[in-house]
Amino acid sequence: MKSNNKYLYLYLGISFAVCWGIAISFILFEDFLVPLTGELTLMHPLAIIALYSPSIAGIITYYVMGGTEALKGLFSKLIPRKQDLVWFPIILGIFILFGLTMHFGSLLFGLPVPDITFTVPEMFIAALVNFIKETGLIGGVFGWIGFLLPFLQGKFKNNITSALLTGFLFGLWVLPGYIISSFGTSTSYLFYVAQLMVFVVFQSYIFNATKGNLLFYLFAFWLAATGSQIQLYFFNPDVQKLQISYFIIAAVVIHFVFKKKNIAQPLQVFPDFIKA
Repeated sequence: MKSNNKYLYLYLGISFAVCWGIAISFILFEDFLVPLTGELTLMHPLAIIALYSPSIAGIITYYVMGGTEALKGLFSKLIPRKQDLVWFPIILGIFILFGLTMHFGSLLFGLPVPDITFTVPEMFIAALVNFIKETGLIGGVFGWIGFLLPFLQGKFKNNITSALLTGFLFGLWVLPGYIISSFGTSTSYLFYVAQLMVFVVFQSYIFNATKGNLLFYLFAFWLAATGSQIQLYFFNPDVQKLQISYFIIAAVVIHFVFKKKNIAQPLQVFPDFIKA
């Protein structure tokens, strides 16, 4: 693993240098850059590059490690095995319960909820649009989950420690987005980091049980990010607390279910998992 550390440094170096470099440049030199490039909104080309930098870094790292064969192995992890297809309805059920818990939990604790004006077809369309808008999906799938999680699992020999650290670094990388005012958000940054950490712990069990398949991460992240977009709840600090609690419970439940049912979940480690 020591000889592989160069890939970790390469990955983190590209991810943070690109994202933080663009963000800090606009923070320090806004008066000079904005007239040249325009405001740094989420759809700005430079913002898109910054937000996709983890996956860009992951792809570059795999190419440096093993060329086109490594990339083929990485992209093959978007294709689930036949025996893993059962995870789609399981994940869907978990996140339907998630959305309902956030909605009715908000009502239970006296938190405001949106007026649901969407019809069911409109909710479906909004959910599909959110798959494109949610840059955390493609932006991180080949990096945080496709590279960093299996790398750390190989280093620590433990999915929980590895997932917590993956989520923490993911959250640290996100920090500039909370600094730049044009990315305005009503959420708490510290809660968001905690959300990422517990979500990746939950997701790591599925990742290992499916031989490192990445499509299930995309599916789960998309569903987790969609509830507020289809008017089930507001995404604010109070709801973030509910979400953190939900994923802590979900991670504990899935841990003990796997243990009781003896479900195989061998740790998927870099770079071996892309060969399986």
